Amino acid sequence: MILVAACAAIAARIATPSDNHHFRFSAALACGVERWNIKTLKDRPLLLPARATTVAHLTSLPRPSYLPPRRRLPLERRIFSVIASVTLRRLEDDSDYHLVLRSGLRTMIAEAPSPLCTKGATATRRKQMSAARNASRVCARARVVGVAFWDFFHGQTGVARNAIELHPVLGFACLSKAGPPPPPPPPAGGKCAASYPDECIPPPPPDLDCGQIPYRNFRVLWNVPDPDPHHFDGDRDGIGCES
Repeated sequence: MILVAACAAIAARIATPSDNHHFRFSAALACGVERWNIKTLKDRPLLLPARATTVAHLTSLPRPSYLPPRRRLPLERRIFSVIASVTLRRLEDDSDYHLVLRSGLRTMIAEAPSPLCTKGATATRRKQMSAARNASRVCARARVVGVAFWDFFHGQTGVARNAIELHPVLGFACLSKAGPPPPPPPPAGGKCAASYPDECIPPPPPDLDCGQIPYRNFRVLWNVPDPDPHHFDGDRDGIGCES
């Protein structure tokens, strides 16, 4: 009987992992996969010093014809510093904070990864990434410092025409006294157009314009049936009713 009880206890321990083990497993699942060592500096690259540039310059660079999954391209060794408005800060499924940077008519993405997903990078870089993530927010005028990164196109909000990003963000400073207010919450219930995932806007009819809704700078998806039925995103940059 003692032997049977001991076996049952061991089986129960194997079948029911500790809370700490479960947390680590869940956190690992939340991190991304695609070129992830490069995105989070786990490859420990020797990065070139920060260079001041503009969103317009970065988004006009020619896109590489091929993105190696495990190798960093030459431009991806350069840190850039840009001044732009931050119109969106959103937590993504891979635990990154997704920032949309805007300057004039151009937009691009910057990403601030979770500390749970940067283990393997140097202590100095992890500290920079964590501090920048904590400081990031919607801001009318911000200085964003990050590593150039070529991403794939997959319907990202605010993606640049060449899909270049600052990923990861290593520094963030809001230079304006106050950022634009967040959009109001969507109304409860009702039929919502799939193209506007964060606000409940019914599909036409009637055909609405931006002056008839209370939302600004919201996501517009183009990979759904009947994308942008109200034509809120005229320049197709993934952001509707831009202020």
